[in-house]
Amino acid sequence: MSLRRFYLSSALVMSASACTGNIGGADETPESAAAPARVRRLTREEFNKSASSVLGTPVDIAQGFAAEDTILGFSTHERLQVTSLLADQIDTAALTLAEQGKSQLSDFYTCPKSVTADDCARSFIQRVGQRAFRRPVTAEEEADLLALFNAGKQGGSMSTGAELVLQALFSSASFLYRTELGPDSARKGQVVELTPYEVASELSFMVTGGPPDATLLAAAQANTLSSPDEREKHARRLLQTPEARLKLRQFFIEWLGIGGLNKVNKNNQVYPDYSVEFRDSMVRERDAFIDFIVKDHAGSVEELLSANYSFVDETLANFYGGLERTNVDDEGMGRVTLPPERLGIITQAGVMSTYAHFDSSSPIKRGKFVLTRLLCRTVPAPPANVSTIPPAVSENATTRELFAAHTDNPACASCHKTIDPMGFGMENFDGLGQHRTEENGRRVDASGGVVAPDGTMTQPFTGGAELARHLATNDELVNCVPLQLVRYAMGRDEHASDAQMLDAMRTGTYRQDHLKVTEALVGLVRSASFTQRRLPTR
Repeated sequence: MSLRRFYLSSALVMSASACTGNIGGADETPESAAAPARVRRLTREEFNKSASSVLGTPVDIAQGFAAEDTILGFSTHERLQVTSLLADQIDTAALTLAEQGKSQLSDFYTCPKSVTADDCARSFIQRVGQRAFRRPVTAEEEADLLALFNAGKQGGSMSTGAELVLQALFSSASFLYRTELGPDSARKGQVVELTPYEVASELSFMVTGGPPDATLLAAAQANTLSSPDEREKHARRLLQTPEARLKLRQFFIEWLGIGGLNKVNKNNQVYPDYSVEFRDSMVRERDAFIDFIVKDHAGSVEELLSANYSFVDETLANFYGGLERTNVDDEGMGRVTLPPERLGIITQAGVMSTYAHFDSSSPIKRGKFVLTRLLCRTVPAPPANVSTIPPAVSENATTRELFAAHTDNPACASCHKTIDPMGFGMENFDGLGQHRTEENGRRVDASGGVVAPDGTMTQPFTGGAELARHLATNDELVNCVPLQLVRYAMGRDEHASDAQMLDAMRTGTYRQDHLKVTEALVGLVRSASFTQRRLPTR
């Protein structure tokens, strides 16, 4: 028989996409009691990992889905919706995955003579359904899926019934969405503890970017995840996996805003070193360096910012000044000791070229990068009547001189007195990230300073390396990183109820041990904010 097509209904799409943030109107309990209950749509990567968990083999089908937008710099936010285009893409993917799964999972529904076909179908539904829903299927769900299985089996075979069930699972809202709603018996407006299976999913997706493994599901079944010590044990176990390391790499990339590095384009007339191959070299350095920081330094932000080494191929080794590489791997990547003008990730060519223009550097982009990404400050949008077009490149002035004149406007002064000193201090790197001491025959002025929120200059510096050295121990950055981690891992901005959690993340082992992100993540997993939600009042 031909398979039915299971579309996500428009009502489901609208209700689920709206079920984030404050989902119930006015609160009967104090705002600080807990963050609102919600459901969260899987990202493309989470979809792939969830489908892989069901089938038992790697799946990459969701990379063809519509790309996620970003909020607060992160793609993992709670406002991801299902558009009509995405619903159709999911429906098509469900057909493909179901056809693939009926062969790969044939052992699950092959029926011995001593067992009835219905019992075999139920066993298949329970085993595969738990993988898909990240919890046991309910009796009602089992009955509905069994009816589908039998409908497919009529005039066909057990494999046809299994294929129809798989198609239904992959297009189900229980597969596509993660709930944070607590038990069904909870009252409206009540602060609830997430169910054990919700906690397992929250922990697993937060650490590995995918669904809970068998060990974590067993802990949920045993109802042990209410214990902070138990959650910490599982978090530390999962942090040792390759999946967790990739998840942490993605955090650093999205936090620093360098996810678009593979699309950076430059004017070859201004930067003759630029090529697609050069761009690929920058991407490889970014990934290799972050992976080393994650694996060998537990994601230490201090090391990320102040390391005097990196991992580059021959192209970047020459670009950085003919550096000698050691321990070169099969892909041509080797470790180098950086020259004194470079330190940590912010002076890498990939970061400097990301925060620059097509044909020039950009003190404003770089200053804003440090303020918003690294110090968690808010920079308001420029006034509507102010031109944001960068000044034209000149052969008679430095970029600093051009931008200083460009932003010398009373309407802009309040913001630029904070942005400009930070950005001008990185002018010893051009728009491709090449170190320079002169521009257009004039000496580059790379003096700058960190301006406190009250407008006072707290730390003068010259050049990107001095800035990186200062930031590695800057209290604002120390406090900013856990907040950025909450935004990434929890998919939302901070909530009033997070104060105690953030304080613990900022003052615990993370701060005492080189700002290791893994320790901040463990602090998050241990907190009450991790497991508590406030239900809507209606």
